[in-house]
Amino acid sequence: MESPASTSSGPSSTTTSQPKESCAAFLPSAPCAKFIAISGTANNEDLPWVASGGVHAQLGRVSGELLLTVTTRCGPMNGAATISGSTLTVRDIATGASGCTEDGGDQQEWVRNFLKRPIEQSFSDGTLTWTSGTDALRFKSE
Repeated sequence: MESPASTSSGPSSTTTSQPKESCAAFLPSAPCAKFIAISGTANNEDLPWVASGGVHAQLGRVSGELLLTVTTRCGPMNGAATISGSTLTVRDIATGASGCTEDGGDQQEWVRNFLKRPIEQSFSDGTLTWTSGTDALRFKSE
């Protein structure tokens, strides 16, 4: 006698797969890669914590949509992204599990606020530069 809890895996069964993420380039001239920040400024003042590996960035494509992932010492943030010309815009920024120490929370908040604004991008001599007002981040590919 067949148990009432048994199921069959006939032609009507469906299988769902996880969306696949593929790399996407920030600009046509930039490599499709993960980037690590090498310098940063806020109101034209140096941010030493950026140069010591404080920010990583990667752009991916999931189900046809661009997704920006930025990781600080506290943890990851990501959001849907659009690029119009050289302007990067991020929306619906989600923050992952956070493990901040010392000034890490302030640094993560600075990055989050930076990402909320339109970001002008340029790529020259292997350096990806993001600028928003008087704030900037400069990256090299990892």
